[in-house]
Amino acid sequence: MLLMSYKAMMTLLVFVSLISMASAWDKEGHEAIGMTAMSALDQTATAQVKHLMGGKDAADVAAWAHKVNKKYPWSTELHFQRQPSVKSGRWTKADLSDCKDNRCLMKAILHFYGRLTGNNFAEITWPDGIKLTDADCLKYLITLMGDMHQPLHFGTAETDVGRNISVLFRGKSTTLYDIWDKDITQAVIKDSPTFWWGGWTHVGRTRVEYEKDKEDFKQEHEKMLQKWADETAEFAYDSVYRNPISKKSILDELDRNGVFRLSEQLYETWKREMLSKMLVAGARTAVILNSILHHREGKLQSGTAVSHLEGEEEEEEVSKGPPSRGRKAELPKRGKRSTQGFSAFLINLGIGSVAIFGFLVLMRIWAGPDRTSQAAREKKSTMGKAQV
Repeated sequence: MLLMSYKAMMTLLVFVSLISMASAWDKEGHEAIGMTAMSALDQTATAQVKHLMGGKDAADVAAWAHKVNKKYPWSTELHFQRQPSVKSGRWTKADLSDCKDNRCLMKAILHFYGRLTGNNFAEITWPDGIKLTDADCLKYLITLMGDMHQPLHFGTAETDVGRNISVLFRGKSTTLYDIWDKDITQAVIKDSPTFWWGGWTHVGRTRVEYEKDKEDFKQEHEKMLQKWADETAEFAYDSVYRNPISKKSILDELDRNGVFRLSEQLYETWKREMLSKMLVAGARTAVILNSILHHREGKLQSGTAVSHLEGEEEEEEVSKGPPSRGRKAELPKRGKRSTQGFSAFLINLGIGSVAIFGFLVLMRIWAGPDRTSQAAREKKSTMGKAQV
């Protein structure tokens, strides 16, 4: 019985770990990218996003596509663009050859971008006769643009995009993929919560890159997607699979137990790069959304073909409760009704009564017994004079 329970537990753990591998950046990372994107959208695009998303914005739906993975596990492949071995030579361009049935990151981005612009850049067949709506395509595009700037979504097949490389960071065993996917983000939140939950997610922090990308996209459109992919793949080779400080391959720096020890110096270097990439990802997402939503204003349809996603109901309930932490706490909660009419009058009357009572008590205390006695004597003296 104990053996069966142990096997069942291990099976469950393996299943949970496989599901968790499907994400790119963690929830906070995707939210940061979405917030940056919203800061760069113009009024027309912002209104269109709100309309298509049922009142939500890019930050709210930034990780939506990862929830789809749980319902349709095959869609996990849409988030990755696996590269050849690092031993094959330095990457200067993203290799797009590993993409069976167009189920890979770059073909997926082209597919959803094409759907939203009325083009057929790449065909992806969904099972069960599902036809994604325009709103679904927009949510997918927002998620995948974030994924495109996570370097290990251009990881090698032989290292399982970094999951097969063990890393020791601050006494915790993890993987190279998880370092970039969530560990750096969570370390920043723990070390500098005021910074993370402050206002750093604004396009103003990457204004030069944003303006350049905006002008380039006007000229080259979808061709810029390939250039951005090349940029991420090159960074993955030069600064993730290789230690940017020692200039050595990560695989050559494993200890005798096959573990790479992440130093604080390298962590700081990777942290700066990660924050920069999140800002750029948000800015480029805004460039694409501004372009699409201006040219297709009023022509895109809301709604969804993928309902009952795990976690959607819980998030809706949370949105009705207390405000979230940090940046999201500053946003108004949709659907929360204000108290009006006779109920509001009774509440205000009660508050006013308590306030007046408290004021009178304070005045009584401030006056003290001497002032009360003096007032009584003055009253008695006045009455005596009146009698005379």
